[in-house]
Amino acid sequence: MSDIDFSQLMNSHSDADSNEQINDQSQGASPLNNHKNPYLADPNKGMSLCASLIASEQKMGEVYTLQQKLTQLIENDFLQHAEEGDNTIQAKTYVELQHWLVQVAEAIYFPQLEQSHTIAVGGSFSAGKTHFLNTVLGCPSLLPTDTTPTTSIPTYLFQGQSDSIDALNFYGKKTAIDEDALKAISHAFNEQYQVTFSHILQMIAVERQNFKYANLIFLDTPGYSKADNVQNSEDNTDENLARNHLRTADYLIWLVDHQNGTVPQHDIEFIQSLELAQPILVIMSKADKKPESEIKKIISGAKQDLDRAEIAYIDVIGYSAQLDKEISTTGHCLRGFLDDINQASLGSTLQWRLQKIFADYLNFYDSNYQSLKLTNGTINELIFDEKTSADKKVHLNAFQQKTKAQLDAIHQQHKQAKDILNELLTSLQALSQTLGISLCEIPDLVQVKAMKQKNKAHEQEETYQFDAILQGDLTLVANLPKLHDLKGSIIKTSAIGVFISLDAAPELEVLIHKFHIKRHAPALDYQRIETGMSIEAQIIDQGKCQISLTLHE
Repeated sequence: MSDIDFSQLMNSHSDADSNEQINDQSQGASPLNNHKNPYLADPNKGMSLCASLIASEQKMGEVYTLQQKLTQLIENDFLQHAEEGDNTIQAKTYVELQHWLVQVAEAIYFPQLEQSHTIAVGGSFSAGKTHFLNTVLGCPSLLPTDTTPTTSIPTYLFQGQSDSIDALNFYGKKTAIDEDALKAISHAFNEQYQVTFSHILQMIAVERQNFKYANLIFLDTPGYSKADNVQNSEDNTDENLARNHLRTADYLIWLVDHQNGTVPQHDIEFIQSLELAQPILVIMSKADKKPESEIKKIISGAKQDLDRAEIAYIDVIGYSAQLDKEISTTGHCLRGFLDDINQASLGSTLQWRLQKIFADYLNFYDSNYQSLKLTNGTINELIFDEKTSADKKVHLNAFQQKTKAQLDAIHQQHKQAKDILNELLTSLQALSQTLGISLCEIPDLVQVKAMKQKNKAHEQEETYQFDAILQGDLTLVANLPKLHDLKGSIIKTSAIGVFISLDAAPELEVLIHKFHIKRHAPALDYQRIETGMSIEAQIIDQGKCQISLTLHE
């Protein structure tokens, strides 16, 4: 493909500066001239484009076979295993595996996304994001600066083996599109054909052979806020689109129009809602509009506001995309930041993610197996205790046989789960070799933090396990029908800890010390533990038990 003029391309990326808005409006200019764009001028071509973008993919070949193998292992083998077992996190694990399959699909369509760090550029409408990207990437017309606030499509920019543009729809079909097609994916197309592409396309990828930062993928997101002429906040789906994509990036650059005087409160609230693990770089854009001394005062005030909001930031700088000039203490904060992170990643984290998902699933069996072994030991002690009556010993002997059968069942379930994991890993490794993707054994810190952000939106519940003290008449333990999977509920929380009552033995009291909760789950907000919550208990011996507590998001 020859050098492409990207002026006015990707009208969905609404990010004009105010002067250009005024000029366009005063001249009566339309963001996209329908007579010049064949997809808008010719309804047949427009509908043909729409049909190609919404079609389902006809999949075939080795990659599809391997992808289907992964899907079948999860949808058939794992689901059957989960249904036959009693793993309490089976539903959570299944949701995580489904999300993992989506990430596998993304790696198939765009392998680059799995092997490079992603840096997102966010901000409100007309913050100057597109001008900023054009200048930083050294391509003045790479992205358009359209003036129409539209529901846009997140766009990834990265180095590749060709100069191409691809659109990926929500049905898993990747379509190569030309410049005119990209121009047509806009508000103008929606007005003419009543088709909104944001509900059809999940991303656009712009690949360039000559790219300034070979190891970085830049993500251009829709402005999270609409312009003044969009009054209904409920119609602002850009906010949700922006949030979903910004929170999953490895790094974030946040642009603020310096004319705001500081970082606006709605920007602060939006950034806080992202719950980022990495500090951000904040840029006061269009810094050529005011004297440098005034920009420095704005920077100082912005830092104070960010500190008060407890938002971690690398720095706050002024920047003019028009002049490619930075206003900061060093004068090269932005370039230094990009150069520092322009490092190749350790490889795809798909294998590590899969192993981590199964680690929690397998840990359930390991934990239960060890607990049942301890329970079996407790039963033995009770059987040989001279104080235990003959009738109770008969009951305990029968109970012990059930415990041994449960141990055998758990061992078998663990083995089957491990076999499923090994088959998944084998198919994933074959797929990665076919795609030319390297799989990292241990991800770097940036990758770990990014994965936590990606998984956060899919977490539905969290299960914690704590050691607890069993108090009361402990001779009652011998009367219980079983010592595991005991149901109960929290009856009180205090500065001492959490007090629990067991349904099968309300005379007994269970206590989880607060210091134990803080030590083993430091990230858990103690206030989330409330009276009435259900628990499951496993009695380890006559004075100790283990409590499983599930907190729903």
